[in-house]
Amino acid sequence: MTQQLNTLPLSQDLDFLFELMVGPTRMAVLETAIIMKLPDILETTQEPKKIAKILKLKANESNLIYFLDAMTALGFVGKENGTYTNTPFSKSYLLTTSPTYLGGMVNNISQMQHRNLFRIPELIVQGPPKLEIKDKLDREEKWKESARHLANYQKAGMAKRVASLISSLPEYPSIQRMLDLGCGPGIMCMEVVSNHPTMEGYLCDMPPLMEVAQKEIAAAGLETRMHTIAGDYNKVDFGHNYDLIWTSQTLYYVKDFSSMFSRIYNALNPGGLFLSLHEGLACERTQPSDMVLSRLSLALEGQDVSFEQGEIASYLHESGFYAIEIRIMDLPFGPAELTIARKSR
Repeated sequence: MTQQLNTLPLSQDLDFLFELMVGPTRMAVLETAIIMKLPDILETTQEPKKIAKILKLKANESNLIYFLDAMTALGFVGKENGTYTNTPFSKSYLLTTSPTYLGGMVNNISQMQHRNLFRIPELIVQGPPKLEIKDKLDREEKWKESARHLANYQKAGMAKRVASLISSLPEYPSIQRMLDLGCGPGIMCMEVVSNHPTMEGYLCDMPPLMEVAQKEIAAAGLETRMHTIAGDYNKVDFGHNYDLIWTSQTLYYVKDFSSMFSRIYNALNPGGLFLSLHEGLACERTQPSDMVLSRLSLALEGQDVSFEQGEIASYLHESGFYAIEIRIMDLPFGPAELTIARKSR
């Protein structure tokens, strides 16, 4: 008599375990596709033999096919009758000629997020290492290197989301002067200004980023409505008489929060708005999980820059803002806190 074996469904715990194990492979496929510029090649060549010739392979194309199949599995390319073509995802974000190409940003961020992953036990035992100058987050040269990547990221949808958000505020029609503090290349403020009939925008960030911003302003034909303020926002005079001050993922480098938020408050007109878009870690700094995990490498080397839930709002109360509202926005890196503060009239 044959014994019947009971087939039990895999538990969710096992599903989760195997999902974790495939994560590094996904990242390796993405990085390899970017390094080898395969989406660029696939724009003109779809057959493996021809792709192999362009890449000057030293062996047959069998490993190339395995890799292209992996790209297909991830949704980077489509495969039909043995040939491969870029998907809309690759055309938008992995094609170097795309205005929203994010390959440079992937390389830049992965270098920060992954550089310590193979020495976590060492860092737990020995503590944060001596940090090399090139790895410091507040290094001006670092932002010069990433300025172009930031511009493409903002163009890839973030700028439009911010413009839509700000246009939904009841004060929007009367806003005449907007400051984007720590603006990066300034695409978000430019999008807001270009959608408003009379608003003028002011961008404040380090000189290398302002160089990129000035080129973007000229390309958009906004020279008469956009202005730049180059310098460290902790020290530079970023002006007064603003109706709106916007900050997004930039307040990590504030030296004195009490002083900074007092300056922001004083720079606003009566009835003015201050908007902050930053993470807000919850559950004793363990959630959102994607945010905590993405910044683990930085935290282990002594560069933990994340804000806790409600932290920015607490500074605003101290600075004199009378009405403070917190909303949750879903962003590519996870949910973030949108803090909206109003100055009394």
